[in-house]
Amino acid sequence: MNQNTSAPEPARANIKKRGNLSPVWLLPVVALLIVVWLAWKSVSEAGIVIDVQFQNGRGIKQGKTEVMLNGIAVGKVTDIAMSDDLKSVNVTLEMDRRMSSSLTDKSRFWLVRPQVSVAGISGLDTLVSGNYIAFQPDDSGVKRRKFVALPSPPPLGEQEEGLSLTLRAKELSSIQNGSPVYYRRLKIGEVSSYNLSVDDQYVDVEIFIKPQFAHLVRRNTRFWNAGGVELSGSLTNLKVRTQSIVSIVQGGVSLYTPEWEQEFPEAYQGDVFPLYRDYDEAEAGIAVEIDFPLDVALGQEKTRILFHGKEVGLVRDTQLKDDYSGITANVIIRPDAVNLMVKGARFWLVKPSIGLRGVSGLETLLGGRYINMDVSNKDIRAAIPKRHFEGLASEPPASPSAPGLHLKLRAGSLAGISHGSPVLFRKMQVGSVQSHELTDDGVLIRILVNPAYQHLVNDSSRFWNVSGITLHGGLQGFSIKAGTLNSMLAGGIAFDTPDRTSGKVKNGTDFILYDNSEKAHQFGQRITLIFATAEGLRVGTKIKYKGLVVGHLTDLKLDQQEGHIVADALLGENSGWVAHEGSRFWLVRPKLGLTNTANLETLVTGQYIEVLPGSGQETAAETRFTVEMAVPDDLPLSNGLRLQLVSSQLGSIRRGNPIYYREIPVGTVTGYRLADPASQVLIFINIEERYKSLVTRKSRFWNASGIEVKFGLFSGAQIRTESLEALLAGGISFATPEPGEPVAPGYRFTMAEEPESQWLRWAPAISISQ
Repeated sequence: MNQNTSAPEPARANIKKRGNLSPVWLLPVVALLIVVWLAWKSVSEAGIVIDVQFQNGRGIKQGKTEVMLNGIAVGKVTDIAMSDDLKSVNVTLEMDRRMSSSLTDKSRFWLVRPQVSVAGISGLDTLVSGNYIAFQPDDSGVKRRKFVALPSPPPLGEQEEGLSLTLRAKELSSIQNGSPVYYRRLKIGEVSSYNLSVDDQYVDVEIFIKPQFAHLVRRNTRFWNAGGVELSGSLTNLKVRTQSIVSIVQGGVSLYTPEWEQEFPEAYQGDVFPLYRDYDEAEAGIAVEIDFPLDVALGQEKTRILFHGKEVGLVRDTQLKDDYSGITANVIIRPDAVNLMVKGARFWLVKPSIGLRGVSGLETLLGGRYINMDVSNKDIRAAIPKRHFEGLASEPPASPSAPGLHLKLRAGSLAGISHGSPVLFRKMQVGSVQSHELTDDGVLIRILVNPAYQHLVNDSSRFWNVSGITLHGGLQGFSIKAGTLNSMLAGGIAFDTPDRTSGKVKNGTDFILYDNSEKAHQFGQRITLIFATAEGLRVGTKIKYKGLVVGHLTDLKLDQQEGHIVADALLGENSGWVAHEGSRFWLVRPKLGLTNTANLETLVTGQYIEVLPGSGQETAAETRFTVEMAVPDDLPLSNGLRLQLVSSQLGSIRRGNPIYYREIPVGTVTGYRLADPASQVLIFINIEERYKSLVTRKSRFWNASGIEVKFGLFSGAQIRTESLEALLAGGISFATPEPGEPVAPGYRFTMAEEPESQWLRWAPAISISQ
């Protein structure tokens, strides 16, 4: 083996220098960077862990239940654990880090799950997605990581922007959380909560109005409880008011703003409004007070106020006055009737009434009592506002402006007439009595004639009382007069109009109310007669002239000062001519005697007054006369020869005694009286016209009364008398020696006690005129 063979020199390695850092080493760096980035990303995107305390964990599932904000998940339940006191559940949430700024002490959490109630179904979406925790962020608070969940969702007003208001009510009624709030039956909000007021005197109901409807609520908006079904009115005017089926079950609130009021600004957040019990109470109007007497039973609230049948208001409530002297009704008058609330308006309660005049207010049996009111056009035009009125216990007289004819009747007494008594024309009711009052001279009665019949009254109309039954009776017969059955029971007034062409009358015209129809139709001249006594007299005693009735007595009264009877008499319409100067009146009464019986008809017809008119048409008219209680002594007959006889004694001479000529009656004694001086008696006689030629200046008169008896011893007895009538009743005889000129009327003779013997033998041939 060759040692020489040197071993080849090992080749030298060509070492090339490379860089100091291999790209391989970049991989760890990159990996590190990735890890760092991932770590940073993990840290930066990791949720914020917070703890929320719930009352219980029902419906909450770890890893599944999400936290939702506006429908987007912003967190998730990561853990559930009982609290240390075991009274609640601590739920750990991992919230989106972007919510970091919103996790403050003002942020709220609550569990949303499906709920079914009378108000409806809520949380229906959770049936699919499962329960979730609602989150309401608020950045204005202090950041925190521990929270207490709400037991129930917060009010809508707190969940979203809108108008939150407080309604203050006396009681809650059917309102509950979630009850709808309606405007024109459209739901615009709901009740969010309720609670007692601070002073525990009211119930404060919190409501939320959606933002788009907030402008509907003004400072003068009215709210009322619209829950359930409201029944109001009467059987004839029943009102059923409700908002919706939901409000019937759940209750609700309605609102409206009076359109007739001035525009108020929109309501502010937190404004407090009264919550009225119902629509009627909430209805806006004019507040009015009416004081009624204690004996007026207003009954229940909501009594209607009617004006000519139209409802213009409602009684809200009633209360006793402070001094217990009456009842005050607090009334709300509709705005469109504000012009009626003026001075002069009258209010009275209408209720059913059953009386002698019939049944009134019958409609109130079905419709309930109501308050009626009226006011005159004059008062409306005067427009003096008034808000406090005095109510009346009964219907007042018709207003002066009421349609129809308003008249005044003046009477001496009321005589059965009362408020509401009918006014009759031909026994048909055409009006009624409105009122009556005492006056200095009697009674003033106001009546109203219905418009359809007011043309029946004019200047010639006569009114008389037809109340009850008028009964007249006597030996001549009986008469019964009555008006209608209503007037018999409740009184009444009748009238007629003799002259339809007479002048029209105006409202307020005065008429006399006569006691009866006879008095009402007494047309003619009125005179006054003075009597010494009222014996045999009565109202209605007739005044006659030659048997013809020319008038009658209308009134009798005692003149206490003079001590005589004063009678008012009415002469017939065409008999005024008997009331003249010189007219003489005397009372005609029955006379009974043996030979002088007269006026027997007055036993049946009653006494009457005879009148002898004054002579001459040119005598002055006179209205006051003194009535003689017997036929005047010096009363001349209508024909014949009136003479006077002078005697020392009257003897048995009486009025009506016959005057004999040759034992034949030719005249009558018409009267007698003492002469002046009173030493003699004047006897008035009247010789019939056809026998007046028998009386001449030479005629002799003697008393023929009784019987003359002469007895002589040798002549025997002589008995003389004129006639049996003269024997019984007395009489006067005369004889005339020869024909001669008849004496003038009023010629005076001396009457002898007995005749001379030659007088009895006189037998002249005197012609008797035919």
